Amino acid sequence: MSSMNDQRLLNLGRAGVVGLARVTVVFSRWAVAIAFGLFLMLQASCVTTRRPAEVVDKVDWPAFLARHDMVWTKLPDKWGSGAFTGNGLLGANVFTIEKGTNRFLRWHIGRSDVTLAGSRIPIGDLVLKTTGTLEGGTMRLDLWNAEASGRIKTTAGEIALHTFTHAQQMVQVIEIDPTEGEKDCRFEWEPGLAADPRKVYQKEPIPDAEKSPDPLFIETNGMHVCVQPLRNNGEHATVWTDKRSGADIVFVSVAYAKRKGVAQELAMGSVSKATLAGIKSLVASHRDWWHQYWPESFVSIPDTRLESFYWLQMYKFASATRADRMPIDLMGPWYNNTPWPKIWWNLNIQLTYWPILTGNRLELGEPFCRMLDNAKPALAANAKDCSVDSYAIGRSCSYDCVRPVGDEICDLPWALHNYYLQYRYSMDDTMLRDRLFPLLKGSMNYYLHHLKEGKDGYLHTTDGYSPEYPNQPKPNPDCTIDLALIRWGCQTLLDSCNRLKLSDPLEPKWKETLAKLTPYPTNENGLEISASMPFAVSHRHYSHLLMIYPLYTMNLEQPGNRDLVVNSLNHWMGMPKALRGYSYTGAASISALLGKGDDAARYLNKLLDEKILPNTLYTEAGPCIETPLSGAASLNDMLLTSWGGKLRVFPGTPTNWHNAVFHNLRGEGAFLVSAARKDNKTSFIRISSLAGEPCRVVTDMFNPRAPGVRVKKLAEHEYEVDLKKGQTALLTSNGFAVNPIISAVASEKERENYYGLK
Repeated sequence: MSSMNDQRLLNLGRAGVVGLARVTVVFSRWAVAIAFGLFLMLQASCVTTRRPAEVVDKVDWPAFLARHDMVWTKLPDKWGSGAFTGNGLLGANVFTIEKGTNRFLRWHIGRSDVTLAGSRIPIGDLVLKTTGTLEGGTMRLDLWNAEASGRIKTTAGEIALHTFTHAQQMVQVIEIDPTEGEKDCRFEWEPGLAADPRKVYQKEPIPDAEKSPDPLFIETNGMHVCVQPLRNNGEHATVWTDKRSGADIVFVSVAYAKRKGVAQELAMGSVSKATLAGIKSLVASHRDWWHQYWPESFVSIPDTRLESFYWLQMYKFASATRADRMPIDLMGPWYNNTPWPKIWWNLNIQLTYWPILTGNRLELGEPFCRMLDNAKPALAANAKDCSVDSYAIGRSCSYDCVRPVGDEICDLPWALHNYYLQYRYSMDDTMLRDRLFPLLKGSMNYYLHHLKEGKDGYLHTTDGYSPEYPNQPKPNPDCTIDLALIRWGCQTLLDSCNRLKLSDPLEPKWKETLAKLTPYPTNENGLEISASMPFAVSHRHYSHLLMIYPLYTMNLEQPGNRDLVVNSLNHWMGMPKALRGYSYTGAASISALLGKGDDAARYLNKLLDEKILPNTLYTEAGPCIETPLSGAASLNDMLLTSWGGKLRVFPGTPTNWHNAVFHNLRGEGAFLVSAARKDNKTSFIRISSLAGEPCRVVTDMFNPRAPGVRVKKLAEHEYEVDLKKGQTALLTSNGFAVNPIISAVASEKERENYYGLK
């Protein structure tokens, strides 16, 4: 009995052990499953104690920019091939000039604020008169230091030269070191003509009543002075001096004043200050400014020519304006013979300012915004009969913004979109409330005065004109550009009220306008110029596509719009006869919006192949600085866009750009974004939130995760990143570790130093 019980107990024990083992196995499997699930949950929510990897900036800036220096193996001979320098107000373009049977190197001096009757005028040339006949020479524009140097050869000897526009002081510095045969070379000043530049360009006679007095040459306190009185009682003065210090050092300054006698004293003061500081101190402070400017953002791509073009635009922009200086007109400090001596508001100034937004150089946009802030009385007067509550501006004007509105009623609202972008990239609510909102409200009021309900129940514009499209009636009601800007402006005012918690009595009117505004006129080819005018002939402007770019109020996320966008772009580009440089930059940005990176790159390279001058300046009859600058904006659009509250990383990258990198580009919502593309895949994205705005990211990265930050999938390729103000996330595929290094993409050696003159 006992033995049987013992056996039963043994059997039960064995069964229990087996059962326990089975339970243990089952339990273990569940434990593993539960543990794995918890791991995935932790991964999904990025709850981990692992510190986020830091992005390592390994950009060798002097070496990187050196591959983009402009190089001349023969001397520049035109404004469009010269070595230009500037500090946002004063500037020089260095190239040769023919004088009889000889030619000489000249510093074509300019200053942005010197105007006569509202038009820019030339200052003059400081000409290097050599002892021998000029035979040739070489030059190089050093981007890292923003300095030009070179050597010229004459029949009597050689002269080494070094020149720059000081970054902060109002002085052009010129160092020359001549050999014995050229020790008697000298500088001579040749003043420009102080007259209506449009009449000069068109070779019309200048009436006696419009002539300015002849310039006055003076020598005082060891300085050479040329004072140019202006017929409107203002004057500008150029002062230059030589100082022997091993090499010849020449300091040049230009000043402008509306009262006589003031400009000379200002220019002499600038030269005296520079002389007292000395060349070593000037070089050090000048370089310090530029060395702080360059690293504000970084872009490197495998197309070295396009990369060079981009960085030369970043150089050009900081040479053309500064936070405390003048807005950019059509030429910046580098005057050239032109029929466009003012600011143009129907496309030019808008395109000019786009590259600094994503390029994270917002401070350079402040003069543009400040100009509009200060111009409210003029903008109201420009609105004529509507001046009691409206703001407007005509097609062109000087820095005072005085120009009554004409046929085009779209110019100020489009310019205010630039102002709005300045806000969106900074998220400075004070700017929105105190500065932009009143201007935008006034510009929309002008539109509202020109709306009338038709028999169809829709609101229609009673006035309008699509910029520069040929053979339009005047007025041209229901222009597509006007309808686009009305929709954008009213919606932006409503959104601003919501953000700022404002209550405006016009909110019902804005809502009614959005609800009842007539639809965009379209046909089988896409968007039309107006309700009565199809897009039927070649045209350089893309004003009729404004809702696509840059407003993005018509986009691919809206059902049914893709075909309309694609057809409109193809129809516009399909008639190439009248296309110009900025036509290609607009097409490049729209192509990037469509995800067609190959097309975007093709359009930009067409711009470089056919339109851009050897020093990246650009003309259409006269200087048009906006076109090359907008090309840099288009490259930014291929790397990062942020319209509609989403950061789109590498949205328009060409298939042959296997590797690309950018660092601290800026997105709407005040995000700084860095990213690298390796072997045609995004390897990491770093996002820093400067304002705590909602962060959504669109990326090709698989299942992006970030240590310490919750990442939630919203849709295919779209993710929400839970970032607080001041917080940074490093996104990688599945959260896997990478080496987030920022360094230059390998260059195409044969395309280094592409610009200049060979």
